[in-house]
Amino acid sequence: MRQRLAWLSTAPLMFAGLIAGHLLAYRLVYSDAHARADALARSGHAYFDYIPLALSVSLGVLLAGLGLQAAAGFRGERRGPLASPLIVLLPPIAFVVQELAERLAHTGHVPWAVVVQPAFLLGLAFQLPFALAALIVAWLLDSAARAVGHALRDLPLPAFEPFAPEPAHVVAAPRPAGLARGYGERAPPFARRP
Repeated sequence: MRQRLAWLSTAPLMFAGLIAGHLLAYRLVYSDAHARADALARSGHAYFDYIPLALSVSLGVLLAGLGLQAAAGFRGERRGPLASPLIVLLPPIAFVVQELAERLAHTGHVPWAVVVQPAFLLGLAFQLPFALAALIVAWLLDSAARAVGHALRDLPLPAFEPFAPEPAHVVAAPRPAGLARGYGERAPPFARRP
């Protein structure tokens, strides 16, 4: 369970770094917006329209992971192992697989010349620094979330006296019987004689 907590905060940041390196590489190689849009359309990057949605889901997973880290700190659980530094190798591998899969899905075959294109090489070069930055940020966020949990645990609980209202004693006035008020017993109304 503890290892999963580390992944909940590390994986979304790694994904964001993967996408950021990808976008930055294409922005630097194709500085003209029209040329960039054409290159992205020809290379199977139509899914870039859904990146805000994917990043929003990643942010939700990150916040859930940090909340679980804070809860673990609040419960006083022993700190789990941090994500391994070798995890920084995953984004470059994912980038290569992603680029080849994009070409395969878009054209039906993999042009192996893609590995020497400037956008590919620059994107691959960005993956390692972005992954390292994501890992450091994940470690810092995990530590901060756990510290928040410890701080909340160490706060004194407020002492509230239980509020139990006293039952109200209502003294009702005695109700006189119907005959005492001048009314007769229940009966049909008197018939009037003209």
